[in-house]
Amino acid sequence: MGKFSKSFIVSQKDTAKMIGSGDLDVLATPVLITMVENTAKNFLAKELTSEETSVGTMINAKHLRPSKVGAKISVHIKVETREKSKVDFSFEVLDNECVVASGTHQRAVILTDVFLSKLALSK
Repeated sequence: MGKFSKSFIVSQKDTAKMIGSGDLDVLATPVLITMVENTAKNFLAKELTSEETSVGTMINAKHLRPSKVGAKISVHIKVETREKSKVDFSFEVLDNECVVASGTHQRAVILTDVFLSKLALSK
């Protein structure tokens, strides 16, 4: 199955204090989740047609250690299973060589127009 990695630098705007999820100047868990989702989305994007995209449907994460502003964060994902439009990933997030988070993430490959047409129905 496929593996993919992507790196990020923690900026001040990525901190728990800045986004309001906590009081400290450390990498916010919601931002860490965004990094994981972005990495998985980018991995799948190379396989999709221009009419398709992927959306996150599930994430299960353990945020184990803090990361400071300026830290280089590496997100490593691995495809565990792929069934029809669902893709299940495992992931590890490292700050230098230290594991700071791990978990699983699922994405669904969807037709963009069909997905967006559901918004109109909910009005």
